[in-house]
Amino acid sequence: MSEAKIECPLPSRRQIHGHSDLDASTPRKRQSHVTRRVARVGVLAVLTATTVAIPLSGFVGAQSSVELPARALGVSAGDESWTTATVVAQSQALEGSVTAASRTRVRAPLTLNGCLPSAQTAAGNRDVQVRSSEIYWPMPAGTFEITSPFLMRVSPISGQLQMHEGIDMAGPLGTPLHAVYGGEVVEVSENSRSGALVKIKHVREDGSIFYSAYLHQYMDQIKVRVGDTVEAGQVIGAVGNNGWSTGPHLHFEIHNSNDEPIDPEAWLKEVGAVYFGEQACS
Repeated sequence: MSEAKIECPLPSRRQIHGHSDLDASTPRKRQSHVTRRVARVGVLAVLTATTVAIPLSGFVGAQSSVELPARALGVSAGDESWTTATVVAQSQALEGSVTAASRTRVRAPLTLNGCLPSAQTAAGNRDVQVRSSEIYWPMPAGTFEITSPFLMRVSPISGQLQMHEGIDMAGPLGTPLHAVYGGEVVEVSENSRSGALVKIKHVREDGSIFYSAYLHQYMDQIKVRVGDTVEAGQVIGAVGNNGWSTGPHLHFEIHNSNDEPIDPEAWLKEVGAVYFGEQACS
């Protein structure tokens, strides 16, 4: 007699534990996935808020303003030089202020007659018409400014009050120096105070005598010797920075017939001195 296998209608212990584990793990996995998505969304939201808020609130405050740059005056069109509008305004104000200039410098603006030199002069040739009766400035037009006039002053070197017996004409090193009038070279020398110098004796057409002196040169730049006869406008040397000098300049002197120093600037204006080459356009 065979025995029939009777199946129990109730679930086994293994089946009960298996369903329990499955039911418990499914909500945890779903909850973990949702949590990760919420975290990512939160991080993105924080980054977006930071990117927008920091530039707006961190760099431009209630008391701040933004100025567009203005082109600096005096800069060529090809240069990329910029400054703020405030700096430009301050610069313009200083240009018109007498007190803005250094008190140790007396600026003497040059007044030109407006005529243009001839083609020969513009080309730099030496064969420019020279009038022997003319008196010339010792430096070309536009190459200098008078930084110290003829007066009593405190020497910038010795610190002592003494007479400044000429005018200082500041200009680029090596700028040509012209004889103010025809004459004879009576001195070419050098000392620790004046540097290398040239002194010329001049006799005008009316027989009057005066002397001109050109100081602070370098000896190897001087183009004349004692006893040489020079013509009006002839190049005799170049601007130096030799001796008691605080920068490249010509110390220029004019002496009267008694070889006593007089005010060179006033004298040049009084006699109607012109610039070398200027007479070529008259």
